[in-house]
Amino acid sequence: MNNKQIKPEAYPLIIQVIHNHLMIYSPDFNYRVVETWRPHDIGQTEMMVLKIRKELSNRLQLSSGRNTSPPLPSSPSSLHLVEDQDWISTRDTARLLQVSEETVRRLADQGGLACRLTPGGHRRFNRKTVSDYLKRSHDHLRPLEGEA
Repeated sequence: MNNKQIKPEAYPLIIQVIHNHLMIYSPDFNYRVVETWRPHDIGQTEMMVLKIRKELSNRLQLSSGRNTSPPLPSSPSSLHLVEDQDWISTRDTARLLQVSEETVRRLADQGGLACRLTPGGHRRFNRKTVSDYLKRSHDHLRPLEGEA
């Protein structure tokens, strides 16, 4: 694929509100823009999307000038909005699972419980993922028929 054929709009963006911060992230370029969220400022998200699209355009032009291939878009062009309330802290996850925070961190580090990192490096866990994990672990611990 010719570099000139890939437009910044082809790359997906993830939009998240995390603890009063609005983050727009391009997973293909590992580039993010974070600002203090102003919920009543309707144009804030649009301006941030334009800012990140401009940066992606600059990066595409740089790769073209260096005769290197830019990353291919990982998914169809879209904006993905992730609600903050869907994500919970390590502490809240530990409380739900009735384990220590260290156990939650270890589970995440070992790949047993998926999480994402905030711009500040803190783990956040999806409520549904934690609920599914809890359900699986309880099903595993349930006595077999005839036992009890």
